[in-house]
Amino acid sequence: MNIENISKPKIFIGYDHREHEAYEICKYSLTRLGYYDFEIVKLRSEDISEYNRNTGEPQSTDFTFTRFWLPYLCNYKGFSIFVDCDFLFLKNPIEMMKEIDKNKAVSVVKHPRYIPNSKIKMDDIQQNTYDRKNWSSLMVFNNSHISNKTFLQPNNLNTHVPGLHFHQFKWLNDDDIGNLSIKWNVLDDYYYMNRNEIGAIHYTDGGPWFKDYKKTMYSDIWRKMKDEFRNTEERYNLVY
Repeated sequence: MNIENISKPKIFIGYDHREHEAYEICKYSLTRLGYYDFEIVKLRSEDISEYNRNTGEPQSTDFTFTRFWLPYLCNYKGFSIFVDCDFLFLKNPIEMMKEIDKNKAVSVVKHPRYIPNSKIKMDDIQQNTYDRKNWSSLMVFNNSHISNKTFLQPNNLNTHVPGLHFHQFKWLNDDDIGNLSIKWNVLDDYYYMNRNEIGAIHYTDGGPWFKDYKKTMYSDIWRKMKDEFRNTEERYNLVY
């Protein structure tokens, strides 16, 4: 599947059937902010005909590695955004695009190394700790950057081992990794920030859609967004 590049930036939301509700609310949080500013794409491995990565590595979600296919899916043209489905946007990501250095291969929030709150996260999945953890949960790709065009090709994406090299951006020189403000990847239960300043919340260990994460630092914001989505959906169904 090659997605034709158009003028509007594409935002790919990683999709996993176990977190369908999270995906729906993440998507809603984006559309309510700027429906005409960007195109939202559901990123699923089954929709990428060339995807056949099966190296025996643990994959916590369907989009563990598909996220690195974005430059290829966009024909190595323009810019694209990847985001995990467990995000909630409070500000328009077009504002985030204004922060990037367009000469960089990718731009991310460079989280400091931290110790996870638990050894298990979300749906009883083993928590892994490694350098640059969560950097790849939100990425702005410069699809046409020579390093992305050279290395992020189907053969490497399917067979390169270890896959952790992707999440640690080992295909790039450090100088090719740009910075995003931490407000675009605020880790729930790890970072406290004035709510008016937050661009996006990342429910990295697990969000309110899991029974063990009903009450977290920012869980009330997600529940409020869910209620708004439900009300909007009901009104839409009544009208149409």
